Amino acid sequence: MIEALPPASTERVFILFPDPWPKRRHNKRRLVSEEELDSLAGIMTDGAELRLATDADDYLCWILERVTNHPAFEWLARRPFDWRTRPQDWPATRYEEKARVAGRTAVFLRIRRRPRIPG
Repeated sequence: MIEALPPASTERVFILFPDPWPKRRHNKRRLVSEEELDSLAGIMTDGAELRLATDADDYLCWILERVTNHPAFEWLARRPFDWRTRPQDWPATRYEEKARVAGRTAVFLRIRRRPRIPG
């Protein structure tokens, strides 16, 4: 679907509780990857927001490593409250509820698309 969208046409993208593929040999199947972030950066407008949620600690580390190392994105968190609480305008999902019932803590990451450098 991403390939069908025009460049710089999307102001907000949600990736909510993607499958964490917990086995190391399956990590290549994870949705959040450098390649996927490259594709998202292409369709997102400058200043657009990527919102990611997960309840898998290992996947959280994976996501943060890729997002914070990607030149097109910046993590907006400044304090723990910024990722531990679901924002009001963020849709709740059944996966979030399943995590809560199972005793897992969900995190809510807000990532901004940096402005493109002309040239």
